[in-house]
Amino acid sequence: MQAASRQLHQVPRIYEGMAHLLENDKIFKKWGKTPKDFDRAFYGTGFAGLCRIVIGQQVSTQAADSLWARFQNGLPNITPNAALVLTPDEMRELGLSHQKAKYILGLATAMNGGDFDPVALERMGDDEVLEAVTALNGFGAWSAQIYLMFCLARPDVFPADDLGIQEGLRLYLNLKERPTAAQVREYGQVFAPHRTAASILLWHLKANPQL
Repeated sequence: MQAASRQLHQVPRIYEGMAHLLENDKIFKKWGKTPKDFDRAFYGTGFAGLCRIVIGQQVSTQAADSLWARFQNGLPNITPNAALVLTPDEMRELGLSHQKAKYILGLATAMNGGDFDPVALERMGDDEVLEAVTALNGFGAWSAQIYLMFCLARPDVFPADDLGIQEGLRLYLNLKERPTAAQVREYGQVFAPHRTAASILLWHLKANPQL
């Protein structure tokens, strides 16, 4: 699947999941919103989408958006070949830390050498994709789950280790303490088979706790 759709809600299976929860979930339906009210970029399966995931690691959504804009402005043609000709200083000028630059260059090398083909992952099941992506240097379970959600638009992914999801679920359940990753993972079964849609809505709740 290529990035013809610019927003996740434009992917039919994600739209359907969001619509189902917004119409039927006791908390979400109170918002009176439709899937079109939630902007979450659909990255697509190419090198650029994977770079976007690396850039978003361990930073806030706002910081990730700012860094991504800087990266795009400095490297309009985001391809493995374009990345591999950059010097460390040029990488830093694009806003990348030493570690993130290392991950992106490793990804570019793997793709150029044929060791990693993101298009081939479209035919794999979720668990196979997780295994393939986490084999890349710098891509842990969270990054692989974000890949499934934002690059492949898989409908039933729930990144329980994500602090935004944990905080969103705390607000959703009106808890005093933030639930653990294990608790989030267990409760997430309630949203199956629409856990990607639920993730989008919980991120929104975290950003808008007054809802």
